[in-house]
Amino acid sequence: MRPFVLLVGVFFSVASPAAAQARDGVYGRLRGDLSLSAEVLGGGVEAGAWSGAGSVALRARALDMVGVVLGYDRAFSGARYDYAFAAVDFRPAFFARWSYDLERGPGWLDLFVDSIGLELGAAWLRPGSSDASGVGFVVGGGADLPVYIGDRGVVSLRLATRYVSAKPWYAQGTGRDDSSVELLAGLVFRTMVNAGLMRVR
Repeated sequence: MRPFVLLVGVFFSVASPAAAQARDGVYGRLRGDLSLSAEVLGGGVEAGAWSGAGSVALRARALDMVGVVLGYDRAFSGARYDYAFAAVDFRPAFFARWSYDLERGPGWLDLFVDSIGLELGAAWLRPGSSDASGVGFVVGGGADLPVYIGDRGVVSLRLATRYVSAKPWYAQGTGRDDSSVELLAGLVFRTMVNAGLMRVR
């Protein structure tokens, strides 16, 4: 399965005109100052027992490096388990690699390495429940493998993991151990916009 996914990523990236023309290692990321992305992921969650899970999230990052993520995750099982989360989204590799002229291509590989990041924030467990809701901490990580690179937009396959810490002794928790681990994969669409954060060309 992994070689197939890799071959698909290479094919679409090489076939994209923007990928072939992006000799500067930027791949359109300086055509705006704010990176916006939407993602839909699916996978598994271990919350007492493994079950299927789905996740949706919106991300905004200044120059595609530091920003915020807002999302909602839900387990598909008999026991209700869902949470909304907000976190800092940190992807530091882009300017570090670009400054040292390490963005040498191919485009899918540069964007994949630059997308490796961490997220750290808070989760609101069971937001629709009046008696079992609570707050926990969330930490996650992941990377995006591009399958199409356009002038301003990129479609990627995201591979991610997320851990929610919600222990019984947390003052604002649910009163029980609602910690969980998720393994997720799905599609992401990212575009760049000018939000007036800084002067870019």
